[in-house]
Amino acid sequence: MSFIELKSVVKRYGKHTVLQDVDLEVEKGEIIAIIGRSGSGKSTLLRCINGLEPVQGGEVWVDGVAVHDPSADLRELRARVGIVFQSFNLFPHLTVERNITLGPMIVKGMTADKAATLAREVLKKVGLEEKIKAYADELSGGQQQRVAIARSLAMSPSIMLFDEITSALDPELVGEVLLVLEAMARDGMTMLLVTHEMNFARRVANRVVFMNQGKVWEQGPAKDFFASPKTDELRSFLSSVLH
Repeated sequence: MSFIELKSVVKRYGKHTVLQDVDLEVEKGEIIAIIGRSGSGKSTLLRCINGLEPVQGGEVWVDGVAVHDPSADLRELRARVGIVFQSFNLFPHLTVERNITLGPMIVKGMTADKAATLAREVLKKVGLEEKIKAYADELSGGQQQRVAIARSLAMSPSIMLFDEITSALDPELVGEVLLVLEAMARDGMTMLLVTHEMNFARRVANRVVFMNQGKVWEQGPAKDFFASPKTDELRSFLSSVLH
């Protein structure tokens, strides 16, 4: 079985079907960029993978855990599957250190000293070690997003999910966040990224998945994907985003 496996996944909100018979397999260490128009189901797909949204049909397997099973231990799953959103979701009134140490201390029972050491380690990975005592609301948007990534890394996840994490940032701050993702890719982290940064997808992803109308419409190796789209829908989408 693949590291992540979605089989005929269906997700509905009321009568509205957001995901329709989605099949996707991801191997350990693979980096998948998910692209598509707004409303195509990209973010919902990520939320179904870590159990934030229950599915109405099909199966979701993550590292051997049946996420679709109502009896699945989702708390344990989420300790292994990090997710970072476009809104940083940091506690503004707490220091960077406290934002990062809360999870390991509460979920994993880590001591304060060990958690503080860990906070320094993960901040070093995102290039923000010197901000450990700063308050979250004193940071720029790019710095807050890098702290959000560090906070996820502190839980030692085996998979990271990123949902449009650069879309709320000013253009000059996007680069610093993408550099962190590139470093994580080099370290072999399994990653799924919903992104509109096509150059980044082309450069860093092993595979690109194009979603359309709640389905995986087209997918392929990044190097071929942008050069030779097979469907009119992907051709049209790429012509609208690649100026």
